Amino acid sequence: MQLEGSLSQFPLRELIEMAVYSSVSGVLEVQVGDDVGRIFFRDGLPQHAELSGLQGVDAIGRMFAERDASFRFSADGAPVTPTLWMDPWEIIELAEHQAQTWALVRPYVPALSAIPTLRMPLQRAQSLVGEDIAPLLTLIDGQRSIPDIARDLSVTLIDVYVGIASLVQQQIVVLASPSPSPTAPPPEPNSDTGEKRDGFFERLLARALEEERRKSEPRISEPRISEPRQSEPRQSEPRRSGGRSSRE
Repeated sequence: MQLEGSLSQFPLRELIEMAVYSSVSGVLEVQVGDDVGRIFFRDGLPQHAELSGLQGVDAIGRMFAERDASFRFSADGAPVTPTLWMDPWEIIELAEHQAQTWALVRPYVPALSAIPTLRMPLQRAQSLVGEDIAPLLTLIDGQRSIPDIARDLSVTLIDVYVGIASLVQQQIVVLASPSPSPTAPPPEPNSDTGEKRDGFFERLLARALEEERRKSEPRISEPRISEPRQSEPRQSEPRRSGGRSSRE
């Protein structure tokens, strides 16, 4: 089973709730710029989330910052290494809270995989920032990614993104695209897996899509109504001729 749509029609919160209610097993993919975020479900419970170096609630929080991104759900029962252990409703609440911060970061750090590079000598950059951001500057070398910097500083990833966004805003740092590396294409989703268990989830989306089609296509029903009316007199003619032959 594979379903596609837009978050403008089905908000991410509703998609997660429907997956939980239907005890679905599969992968929900959300297009975030040039990246793809993935939330893995097992029997309706979120097990793992990833998005360009982000994992767990951090990844879901970044996805929640998108309002009209496209999504795709594919049934898949393959096991994953868990990064989510909280109650689904707690995950949603934390992710929605983080989304407010991501919405502020996104204009300055649109690509999560970007590599920060100093636009000036380190000493001059250090003189322009406060003590809270200064430790970031020592690790910005044009090689480390933002997740790498967060790991080396033992700081939460979203805090590092906020710091990098501030440096970009002050024109102290510029972001570069990472060097391309060969990656294997993702495996094709198995459409046969979980068909019996995903019926409720599929029906909810299909029903909403059908309602949208009916609202947007009101003229389609007009010719269908007029067709039976045109055929009625033709059906009555043979009945009259049959009566005459019996009287003769």
